[in-house]
Order: sequence, then structure tokens, then C-alpha cells
Amino acid sequence: MRTQFQFKTFGVIIILLSFQFVSAQVFNLKAIPNEPGERKATSIVKLQGLPISKVSVSIVYGTDSLEVKNAFILNRRNPAKYFETKATLKELQNGTAEATIIFPHSGLEPKSREKAFPFGTKLYFAWARTHIPNGATEELTLNSAVSSFIVPRPITIAYMGDSFASGEGAKGNGNWVDEACHRSNKSGGVLAIKKLIRERQELEFDYVNTTCSGARVIDYFLVAQPVEPSKNATKQDKQLDIVKRWLTNNRYEDLDILVADGGGNDIGFGNLVGDGLFSFFRELRTDKALNQELNRALNNLPDVYESFMNFLNAEVTPSKIIWMNYPNPLIGEGGRLCYQHPSLCWGILENQISNQDWVYINENIFNKLNQRVEQAATLYGWDLVDVSKKANNFGICNCEGYFNTLGQSILVQGDERGTFHPNERGFNAIYKEAVYKKLDENVSSIFKERKMLALKKAKAAAKAKMYLESFKKKNTTLISNQSDFTNKVKLVKKGTINSNLKVTK
Repeated sequence: MRTQFQFKTFGVIIILLSFQFVSAQVFNLKAIPNEPGERKATSIVKLQGLPISKVSVSIVYGTDSLEVKNAFILNRRNPAKYFETKATLKELQNGTAEATIIFPHSGLEPKSREKAFPFGTKLYFAWARTHIPNGATEELTLNSAVSSFIVPRPITIAYMGDSFASGEGAKGNGNWVDEACHRSNKSGGVLAIKKLIRERQELEFDYVNTTCSGARVIDYFLVAQPVEPSKNATKQDKQLDIVKRWLTNNRYEDLDILVADGGGNDIGFGNLVGDGLFSFFRELRTDKALNQELNRALNNLPDVYESFMNFLNAEVTPSKIIWMNYPNPLIGEGGRLCYQHPSLCWGILENQISNQDWVYINENIFNKLNQRVEQAATLYGWDLVDVSKKANNFGICNCEGYFNTLGQSILVQGDERGTFHPNERGFNAIYKEAVYKKLDENVSSIFKERKMLALKKAKAAAKAKMYLESFKKKNTTLISNQSDFTNKVKLVKKGTINSNLKVTK
């Protein structure tokens, strides 16, 4: 009797072991989340003669390995202790299929029986293949052995810049995201980042937006951005410091992508809006001293960019840098300068600008500024988003164009600061797809070039730290030069904004 009992027990063990061996052989683990941002797992599943339409595959996961294992034992399973995501199947040759799942995350909301886990969590998981055998009424589930991985951190993106990056001119309904900085979720960069999150759901992203209207490049790394030039009150801290704190507070060890623009306010745009902007343009062509100051500011930009890159690489060293230049608001219908056909939506101030002023502004401000940006992009290996001609035919003289006149700015956001800046339609048409394309390309290249980028970053960081000391005197000079330029620009007499403005929605 005892011998018979031992034999039966031994037989049951053999059967169970054989079943587990067969289950394990059904799955061939192909990939699990490993690199930053990855949330996709794949496995090759043997169909064993079953049509793919009759098979269901899923992944069972949780933070307790025993509970994941018990999920496949009827009298031990506790659904509250594990989660499950259904796989999509792609039929392959030789009677197999590729099963793919994406673990839920901040950009992919969990469905029923799913749960998103933060990065750094150790997850245990097992694959399960379920089908109903011929003649049976109950499902048969075969499962893999329990494996584990640590949820990688998200891909990190920092968005830095001035008013053309913050979304000045496109407040939309409601309040600004940041009132002082006139930061809008309708800016081109934010629209592009949000599209990236939607389109690349196999990856998790996190981003910080430090863009601020009126910011100079020196406000990114040298000085806290003032509310007004030469005043103590500040709009926000240095943008690079905000990014560093964000990385530290979230325990992110690296910055993967920096998206930025900059340079326009370093040559005077920051405190020249509304009537001040137009009077500045009007006087610039004939005021030799002011003209010299503008040229000096343009010629200082290479030094500003150089100092910024040294601080950036010494402190965060992003893997990729995407840099946007400036769209030209002066080109109207037919690709002609706006002065050739002033529109009905212009107000008194726009019409005060002479034909010679339009030509001068086009050639000596927008074109030269974008030349400096392009030169820096070539020198530092920035991936340039060239939006300089994206607004052609839809300039400020086009009533249905991409930019705000003074009247339109006052109507949209209640002040003159959105003048000459893109409107909602403009940010969407000029920036969204162009920046998204660069983001998508750079995300893919980060995975392909991970080892090379790590070496490149280490070298750039070491070089930047070595040279940072020698830049102290130069950085002091940059601040002094910017202050001198700002004070001289402030001497330009501002007129009074006339209430008799023509405004179109």
C-alpha cells in the first residue's frame, strides 16, 4: 500500500514536471525593457499546430515573484496580487508567432487588470499562452518560467528657450501655464513633444519645460532672468539650473535630449515689443550708433553660444541637442516682403514702417540672426530645425497668417507682447511637425548609438569642466556687454500705443 502510494506520487510529480517543461518550451523570450524609456517586451511563441486566431497570449506581472507563479495555480492565485496585459500576435514561419506587449506607463494609460509601475521597480513576469483544446470546454494555459527586470527610467527631454519657444502669442483659452514667462501648451515644442509621446507609445518619456518669454541665452546659464532689464526682480531661475534640479529630484541620471532656441533676445527683442518694437525698427536703419550696437550684439552671439555649451556639457551633457532657428514673419503672400502689400488687418503702427525699414529688418535682423544660429549648429553638432522659411506666404501682413499684429496680440492675450510672434495656427504649422520629426529621429539614433554617445558625452563633459575656469572672465564680459546693449536700446523713444487699431480675429 505504501509502495503503491509512493509510485502514484512519483507519477504525479513526473507529469507535473513534464507539463512545466513543455510550457517552458513554448516560449522563447526575445526582448524585455532594458534601455531608458523602453516599455516593450516580446517573445516567440510556438503555436504547436494551432491557428493563430485560436490562441491568446498575455504577460502576467507584479512585484512578488511567488504571486506571479501562483497566478497559474488555480487554488493559489490571487488576482489582486498580479496584473496582466494582453499581447498582440504576428504570425511567423515554422509555426511560431511573435508576441508583443507594452507595459503601461505615463504615456499609455493602464487598462483593466493592468498597472503602471515607476522606474526602478523590480517586476517579475511570465508569459502565458491560452487556447481551448478540441472537444474541451475549459481553457488550457501554458506559461513560461518567471523572469524579472528593473523598469528603466524614462527618456528625458528638456525644453529651453525664449518667447518663440514658450508660446508667446498663443495663449489660447484660459491662463498661461506660467504667467510670468508667458508659457503656453500651444507652443510648437510642446505640441511636438506631446505628439512624440502619442506616437512612440512603446517608450516612456518625461520632459521639463523651462522656456520663458524675454529670455536671453545668458539667462539659460549665467544669470536668473530679470522681469525688467537692470532690475533685481526675476521671472525665474537660470534655465539650466531648473533642468538640473528636475533631473536630481526625479533621480534621472542623464539628459537624453535638449530642445532649445535662443539668440533673438540677446540682440534686443526681449524689451522691444508693441510700439517699442516698431519704433526700434524704424530708428535702427538711420541711427548709426544703435546700428553699431546691434551688430556688436550679433557678433557677440558666437561667444554666448560657446559659453552656454561649456556650461551645458559640464553640468548635464545631453546626448542630443535639437536647436530651432527663427521663422521670418516678414514674408507675405506670393513670397514677397510685407511692405509690398500692406493688409487691411494692419494698424497704425505697422503702417508707419517704411519700405526701406522692411528690407533692412529682413536682411540685417532675421537673416543675420539665423546665420549665427546656423553657424553655431554646425560648430557644436546641433540638429538644426530650420523653420526660417516655414512661414513664407503667411507673414504678419497676411490677415489669416501665422503671426500676430499688435492689434491681434492685444485681442488674443490682452497685451502687446505677442506682436510679431506666431499665433496658435503658426506654432502648429511652423514648428510641430518639423520638431517632432527631429525628436523621432534622435530618439531612434540614441538607441543605435548608445555606446558611442556615452563616450562622446564623457569627453565633452571632461573638456567643458577643464575650460570652465578660463571662461569666468569671458562670462563676466558677456553679462556686461548685454547690460550695456540693453541700456542703450532702452533709450529708443517709445511712442504711445494708439487705441484706434484695426483688429481681426
